[in-house]
Amino acid sequence: MSKPTVEQICEMINAFAPFETAEEYDNVGLLVGDPKQEVSNILCSLDVTMDTVLEADRLQAELIVSHHPLMFHGIKRLVKGQPEAEVLCELVRRGISLISAHTNWDQSVLSGSACVARAMGLNDLAQTGYLFTGRFEKPLTASEAAQLLKDAVHAPLRVYGDLNQRISVMSFAGGAYGEGYLEAIQAGAQAYLTGEIRHHEITDAAARGIVIFEAGHYASEAPMIPALVSFLEEGIQKNGLSCQVKQTSCVPFPGALER
Repeated sequence: MSKPTVEQICEMINAFAPFETAEEYDNVGLLVGDPKQEVSNILCSLDVTMDTVLEADRLQAELIVSHHPLMFHGIKRLVKGQPEAEVLCELVRRGISLISAHTNWDQSVLSGSACVARAMGLNDLAQTGYLFTGRFEKPLTASEAAQLLKDAVHAPLRVYGDLNQRISVMSFAGGAYGEGYLEAIQAGAQAYLTGEIRHHEITDAAARGIVIFEAGHYASEAPMIPALVSFLEEGIQKNGLSCQVKQTSCVPFPGALER
């Protein structure tokens, strides 16, 4: 059975979450490597750090598929002592390609937001842009919803609002999408989960009566990685190809997730 190429994996992702739908400021698609390189092992991760590259090398992975891209802010120098530059050089040195699917993936049904919403057991899940909104089978208090969320994201939460407030409808948009609480209100939600939110957004949300759950950027998006692994495994098998897909064991900093 033949192995997929980097280009074929890129096409698989593009067919599901087109790279052209990413924001203009984003950096997605094949960022490092050879499109024609054959791949026997893939490592999926949220971020690409030196630990991620070394793990890929240990697993003999020729390709990393990440959510957050490198060169997001337009790096101009590859100089020793600069972490991102060293990671890029190490990828090239070890012959490891990198594909990133960022804001295009955030708009897919396998985004971190959608994965957390499904883990919470919400019904009638609807999507508006980056926002996913669903309804609980029975209304919960904000305190009860917080416990479900903590179990879903495996991380501590900050809750802004009345812990006794009843929640029937809840919206989700992980990562850095604090401003999404206004869309959540328009969608009829009494609560909103995001990864990070500004103080002035919290105070406005409180005045409008919506409960905000802040999980941290990493924790709010990490649930997408197992979904990405399954997506690639199914696509590879469907195309009659052979390749192992694994999830990284690395986290970018202590405390990103509870152990």
